[in-house]
Amino acid sequence: MRNRSRKILMLIAVVVIAMVCFAFSASAATQGYYTYEVIDGEATITKVDTSISGEVVIPDILGGYPVTAVGEYAFLNNEGITKVTIPESVTIIGKAAFAQCSQLKSVEIPDSVTTIKESVFMNCKNLESIVIPDSVTSSIGESAFRNCDNLHNVIIGNNVTGIDDSAFSQSESLYSVTIGNKVEYIGEYAFNSCGFSGIIIPNSVKSIGEAAFINAVTFLI
Repeated sequence: MRNRSRKILMLIAVVVIAMVCFAFSASAATQGYYTYEVIDGEATITKVDTSISGEVVIPDILGGYPVTAVGEYAFLNNEGITKVTIPESVTIIGKAAFAQCSQLKSVEIPDSVTTIKESVFMNCKNLESIVIPDSVTSSIGESAFRNCDNLHNVIIGNNVTGIDDSAFSQSESLYSVTIGNKVEYIGEYAFNSCGFSGIIIPNSVKSIGEAAFINAVTFLI
């Protein structure tokens, strides 16, 4: 009986310690327009109040913690922002973080960003140009810039590893694309229905997916 009680007490102690550790490792808070979560001393923006508008400079510090990620769906459906400046502290832009921001025209992505997830700027109808810096070492996520009707110019950095399926699909005004020299693949429908008349494919590209350039007038070099 005594051994059983001791085991129960030990189990309770383990649960309490785990709860305390979790409380210190992850917490959520709100500052101004931004809701954020702190994990291991770093802040991830999880939600932004849709009342924010105009030219937005995302803070690099929230609650005393460095902002290292713009999380999934953070700015989703914001119809008021026109320009976003992302701070040098950010390394990850999460899934659909700026999707369907209908008035967004300009985004400044800093050299600190290493990862751009899927659907990140999908349906940003007024986005005009984008420069993906050399710091990005992942692929450009699936549908990342899909249906960006006014996207004219794209520069893809020299350390991007791939262009995923439908990444720029149906961005009909896209007439200028520079692909970095470490891109190894271009996914299916990646540039479907884009408007360019020519594109240079670097020697690093080993595979091009089905219909990658369908309905786009293009010369592959």
